[in-house]
Amino acid sequence: MDLHTKIKKLTKSELVDLLMDLVEGDEDIQKKVEFKIFTPNDEIKASKQLIRKYINENKRRGFVSWRNVHASLQGAEMVLNKGRDKLVGGEEEVSIRLGLTVISMVTDMLQYTDDSGGEIDYMINRSIDLLRDASSMALLSTKHRVQEAMFQLILNEALHKRYDGWNNIRHDLLDVCTIYSARSNAREELEITLDKLLTQISSMTSHSSDYDQNVIKQLQLKIMERNGETEKAQHFINENIDNEDFREMAIEKELESGNYESALQICLDGETYDAHYPGLVKKWKHYRLQIYESTEDIEKQKEILREFVCDNEYESYAKLKDLYTMEEWENEVDTIFNLLEDQSDYLPHVYEYIAKAEERSDKILKYSEQFPSTIVELYPYLVDEYQGKVDEIFTKYILSEAEQASDRTKYRDVAKKLETFKDACGEARFDTMLHDLKETYHRKPAFMNELDKVE
Repeated sequence: MDLHTKIKKLTKSELVDLLMDLVEGDEDIQKKVEFKIFTPNDEIKASKQLIRKYINENKRRGFVSWRNVHASLQGAEMVLNKGRDKLVGGEEEVSIRLGLTVISMVTDMLQYTDDSGGEIDYMINRSIDLLRDASSMALLSTKHRVQEAMFQLILNEALHKRYDGWNNIRHDLLDVCTIYSARSNAREELEITLDKLLTQISSMTSHSSDYDQNVIKQLQLKIMERNGETEKAQHFINENIDNEDFREMAIEKELESGNYESALQICLDGETYDAHYPGLVKKWKHYRLQIYESTEDIEKQKEILREFVCDNEYESYAKLKDLYTMEEWENEVDTIFNLLEDQSDYLPHVYEYIAKAEERSDKILKYSEQFPSTIVELYPYLVDEYQGKVDEIFTKYILSEAEQASDRTKYRDVAKKLETFKDACGEARFDTMLHDLKETYHRKPAFMNELDKVE
């Protein structure tokens, strides 16, 4: 019989006795029970006191170390749990007030806490989730007066100076506010607020300000979408299409509607506009590939996949190969090898990947000659056809490594490679190499000791 079943069998009197024994034996349990079952006149005030009590108990010289973060958040944890209970009980207003209490106080903690473990961030995210759920319920079940009051509380909290420098939290609170935009008064005030924030941010020039502008614009878009203003939302997206996220939204919407020509043009425009940002150009090209796949444009797929392969994308190799017959592929793979050889002084890693997949020992040899260290792993692909070249590359590589070795760790590494050298080049070559190394480095006893271990 498990503990839960045993407890259920206790009488009311026995349960009271058990609870009192627990409470009297543990002050922490006493706090939790009192907060759970007592209903003070001012629950918000009591919640603040509880949160502050745990924080203060775990402060040392005004600072909460990472070891004490979890303990310091126990009060906040209890308040959040109570907020969830209130929401389940249909008390959305109290639930929102408790959520705001937690998020405000734990955000203030960031100023004097080592949150390298991310526990405060987790608590903030849970608070936002509670506010979001409670607001959605409040919009369905409470009176307009209460909805307006809750909206104002959350909006005022979002604009508090404590979130200066913590814009991600401010943005999350503003996102919760968009839930209330179904009400005209709330929507008007929120849109005015977002416009003001956008104007303030626009006067700054930094990467973070660009990001903040983008987030605010996405909140503006969310208001339109929440209110079913499809055409207005699409127009807004088009107005801001030079922004990466909005361009992506525009492409996605066109793809969902099957408007492939329009989606393709947005991609091409993006490649031109973002020409100085290779990562974004690649992103738009991947969307182009998706369009070509949807329209079954095989030649365009080949063209862009070949480009991806030359840009060191392994997965594109298999996709490209699938578009050819076996006879056609023989010519195409040679074209790819030539492109990779011509585009740079150094062969990319995808060159080795394809050479191994295609069992092209000639190309594997070419790669090993350019990167001698790879002979340690690639020699099995070469020994049948290029034993002489394997001997030559491996010998030069071992001698070079031995010359640069300067401590026991590196000596041991050379000795370990010698064992592989024996497998690749044979016993006779190994004996000769070992003898030569001992002759050359006989004045380095540590090196000699490691070499003796591989005889």
